[in-house]
Amino acid sequence: MKKLAGWLNWLNREKMTLFIGSLVLLFGAIFPWYRLPTQTLTTFGTNIDFTNLGRVLAAMFAILGLAFTFLFSISCAPRLLFWIALLTVLLFPYFVTTWSPSVTFIASSYYNQGESLSNHVNSNFSEVQAQWKQNISLDKPDSPPTIFELSIQDSRFFQMPSWEKVLQDGFGYKNSFFSFIGKGWGFSLIGLVISLIGFYLVEEHQNLNVFIKDVSLLLPQTLLLLAIILFYLVGVNIINYQLDTQFAKGEYYQVIHTSKTLASWYPPLQGDEAFLERLAKAEFYADEAEPALLNFVKGLEHYKLAEFQQAENYFQKSLDIQPKLFLVRGYLASAMLNQGVNYLNDSNTKNPGIAADFFEKILQIFPVHVEALYDLMLARVVNGEFQKSADAAKQIIEVQQYFQEPRIGLLGQAYLHLAWAEYHNGDVNKTWERYRQSLDSKTWNKSSRDEK
Repeated sequence: MKKLAGWLNWLNREKMTLFIGSLVLLFGAIFPWYRLPTQTLTTFGTNIDFTNLGRVLAAMFAILGLAFTFLFSISCAPRLLFWIALLTVLLFPYFVTTWSPSVTFIASSYYNQGESLSNHVNSNFSEVQAQWKQNISLDKPDSPPTIFELSIQDSRFFQMPSWEKVLQDGFGYKNSFFSFIGKGWGFSLIGLVISLIGFYLVEEHQNLNVFIKDVSLLLPQTLLLLAIILFYLVGVNIINYQLDTQFAKGEYYQVIHTSKTLASWYPPLQGDEAFLERLAKAEFYADEAEPALLNFVKGLEHYKLAEFQQAENYFQKSLDIQPKLFLVRGYLASAMLNQGVNYLNDSNTKNPGIAADFFEKILQIFPVHVEALYDLMLARVVNGEFQKSADAAKQIIEVQQYFQEPRIGLLGQAYLHLAWAEYHNGDVNKTWERYRQSLDSKTWNKSSRDEK
């Protein structure tokens, strides 16, 4: 009875709450914090290994929470340390979107492609069953996204409505980022909050007074940190605006030096077309042209004139010189995508076979490019190559697993193309199974092994 009484004495609400928080933090250490296709990351010369630091952080605080659950008094727990960890986790989107521009570019590209394809599927639903989509028309692809989205154009930025833009574009709380967030980040955030709640449930504490005291200690430092980040973001825009003025005055050497320094201080500028174009022109006028950047700008000139073949040539030269220029890689894929779309849409030059070749080449430059895969799937079926269309559909299904919210319409079309391939193979039962998958999302995970 004494042991039972001792156990019940231990089993109080604060220890149970802290124990639950620690378990949730363990899940934060187990699951990844961010997910993108490994093949794409490798081709772009980057990785997301740094996000594993978050998992280490979650593991450390899970162990710390368990220690104060079973070994030490909760009243002695380092509450402020858990608050600092919570703030760090909340700033995770800012760290990724600011200091890993290539990862941000890949995520933004995938997100925009998904949006574009969802619109195409919805607007062309009437063509789904029409003669195996023989008359369907592909949409013109959008230009690659800029990752320097917090661009201050005028003084209206400092009005209250702009603070939402600061949160989304400055601190990274935007849809394109959270489309690929992993479960680990969410578990870590929830685990830290639950653990903090456990700390403030201790009966010998005057809970509200202790909470107010801790917040009053942390609030000035937190506000100072946020002010520094905001000043940093505004300062980048001010310097960037001054570069326009210096360029107009012909101070090219100053523009070159400042631009390179600024890009190292604020990496998202490496993914801004206007910034790179100004730098390339300044280098050209100062007789210090870098071949990779110069070819990129020449390609941009042709791209804007819809001369996609010439643009492709210059973009390819630029990428051959500097393979890590992620924006160049994006524009090269877009130039080739435009050519493939033209071969499929234009009745005078319609050739789905050539279009498919362009889409295949894009996948070597930008692996699992969702828009290229979708267009390839359609081009193959228009050309009567149902099995090859199904192969593209399987890749679409696979890459959608990285999205937090897979595009239902796009996946439905992918399964429909699998059904058509099975029909042409003469497998009626498999055809019906695939067709049902195109209509019922509940059946998707049942045969996920078949898509690999």
